[in-house]
Amino acid sequence: MKLLGHVYIDALLGDPRRVKVIKKRMLVDTGATYTCISPKLADELGLTIVGESDVTLADKRKVKAGVSLAYAELGGRGDIVEVRIFETEEPILGVFTLEALGLTVDPVSGEVSPTRSFTARA
Repeated sequence: MKLLGHVYIDALLGDPRRVKVIKKRMLVDTGATYTCISPKLADELGLTIVGESDVTLADKRKVKAGVSLAYAELGGRGDIVEVRIFETEEPILGVFTLEALGLTVDPVSGEVSPTRSFTARA
Protein backbone atom coordinates (compact mmCIF):
# COMPACT_ATOMS: atom_id res chain seq x y z
CA MET A 1 0.00 0.00 0.00
CA LYS A 2 1.31 3.46 -0.92
CA LEU A 3 0.74 6.39 1.45
CA LEU A 4 2.09 9.91 0.90
CA GLY A 5 5.01 8.72 -1.19
CA HIS A 6 5.97 5.96 1.22
CA VAL A 7 5.61 2.27 0.49
CA TYR A 8 4.28 0.02 3.24
CA ILE A 9 3.84 -3.73 3.20
CA ASP A 10 2.38 -6.29 5.56
CA ALA A 11 5.14 -8.75 6.40
CA LEU A 12 5.39 -11.77 8.65
CA LEU A 13 8.18 -11.47 11.22
CA GLY A 14 9.27 -14.07 13.70
CA ASP A 15 12.08 -15.70 15.55
CA PRO A 16 14.39 -17.81 13.34
CA ARG A 17 12.71 -21.06 14.42
CA ARG A 18 9.25 -19.56 13.72
CA VAL A 19 7.99 -20.35 17.21
CA LYS A 20 6.36 -16.92 17.22
CA VAL A 21 5.45 -15.18 13.95
CA ILE A 22 3.34 -12.02 13.73
CA LYS A 23 2.01 -9.88 10.91
CA LYS A 24 3.52 -6.40 10.97
CA ARG A 25 3.05 -3.33 8.76
CA MET A 26 6.52 -2.14 7.70
CA LEU A 27 7.93 0.81 5.81
CA VAL A 28 9.84 -0.43 2.76
CA ASP A 29 12.99 1.72 2.69
CA THR A 30 15.31 1.17 -0.28
CA GLY A 31 17.75 3.58 1.36
CA ALA A 32 18.06 1.35 4.43
CA THR A 33 20.56 -1.49 4.33
CA TYR A 34 19.09 -3.54 7.17
CA THR A 35 15.64 -4.33 8.42
CA CYS A 36 15.28 -2.33 11.63
CA ILE A 37 12.90 -2.95 14.52
CA SER A 38 12.39 -1.63 18.02
CA PRO A 39 13.56 -3.44 21.17
CA LYS A 40 9.88 -3.86 22.12
CA LEU A 41 9.13 -5.72 18.88
CA ALA A 42 12.32 -7.79 19.23
CA ASP A 43 11.20 -8.82 22.74
CA GLU A 44 7.71 -9.64 21.45
CA LEU A 45 9.26 -11.93 18.83
CA GLY A 46 11.67 -13.50 21.33
CA LEU A 47 14.76 -12.49 19.34
CA THR A 48 18.23 -12.96 20.80
CA ILE A 49 20.76 -10.18 20.34
CA VAL A 50 23.99 -11.77 19.13
CA GLY A 51 26.08 -8.64 18.67
CA GLU A 52 26.17 -4.88 18.36
CA SER A 53 26.64 -2.60 15.37
CA ASP A 54 26.82 1.12 14.56
CA VAL A 55 23.97 2.26 12.33
CA THR A 56 23.98 5.59 10.47
CA LEU A 57 20.49 7.01 10.17
CA ALA A 58 19.13 9.06 7.26
CA ASP A 59 19.82 12.27 9.18
CA LYS A 60 23.48 11.16 9.62
CA ARG A 61 23.14 10.38 13.34
CA LYS A 62 24.89 7.22 14.49
CA VAL A 63 23.21 4.85 16.91
CA LYS A 64 24.26 1.59 18.55
CA ALA A 65 22.02 -1.25 17.46
CA GLY A 66 21.63 -4.82 18.56
CA VAL A 67 22.16 -7.44 15.85
CA SER A 68 19.86 -10.43 15.60
CA LEU A 69 18.47 -12.96 13.18
CA ALA A 70 14.76 -13.09 12.41
CA TYR A 71 12.40 -14.84 10.05
CA ALA A 72 10.84 -12.51 7.46
CA GLU A 73 8.19 -13.42 4.90
CA LEU A 74 6.70 -11.26 2.15
CA GLY A 75 4.50 -12.42 -0.68
CA GLY A 76 5.01 -16.08 0.22
CA ARG A 77 8.82 -15.78 0.22
CA GLY A 78 10.44 -16.33 3.59
CA ASP A 79 13.99 -16.61 4.92
CA ILE A 80 16.17 -15.91 7.93
CA VAL A 81 17.50 -12.34 7.73
CA GLU A 82 19.73 -10.07 9.76
CA VAL A 83 17.98 -7.28 11.67
CA ARG A 84 19.13 -4.25 13.62
CA ILE A 85 17.41 -3.46 16.90
CA PHE A 86 17.19 0.10 18.22
CA GLU A 87 14.54 2.70 19.08
CA THR A 88 12.81 3.36 15.77
CA GLU A 89 9.38 4.91 15.21
CA GLU A 90 8.22 2.10 12.93
CA PRO A 91 9.58 -1.19 11.60
CA ILE A 92 11.69 -0.65 8.48
CA LEU A 93 12.21 -3.27 5.78
CA GLY A 94 15.68 -2.76 4.28
CA VAL A 95 17.29 -3.82 1.02
CA PHE A 96 19.19 -6.81 2.46
CA THR A 97 15.84 -8.44 3.26
CA LEU A 98 14.41 -7.51 -0.15
CA GLU A 99 17.49 -8.97 -1.86
CA ALA A 100 17.42 -12.14 0.26
CA LEU A 101 13.83 -12.72 -0.77
CA GLY A 102 14.39 -11.77 -4.42
CA LEU A 103 12.05 -8.78 -4.29
CA THR A 104 12.08 -5.20 -5.53
CA VAL A 105 9.85 -2.21 -4.89
CA ASP A 106 8.40 0.15 -7.48
CA PRO A 107 8.28 3.54 -5.73
CA VAL A 108 5.71 4.88 -8.22
CA SER A 109 3.13 2.10 -7.93
CA GLY A 110 4.04 1.00 -4.40
CA GLU A 111 4.14 -2.61 -5.59
CA VAL A 112 6.65 -5.14 -4.30
CA SER A 113 7.43 -7.76 -6.94
CA PRO A 114 9.89 -10.60 -7.63
CA THR A 115 13.24 -9.89 -9.28
CA ARG A 116 14.04 -13.57 -9.79
CA SER A 117 12.69 -16.99 -9.06
CA PHE A 118 12.92 -17.93 -5.41
CA THR A 119 14.84 -21.14 -4.78
CA ALA A 120 16.37 -22.73 -1.74
CA ARG A 121 19.96 -21.76 -1.09
CA ALA A 122 22.53 -23.77 0.81
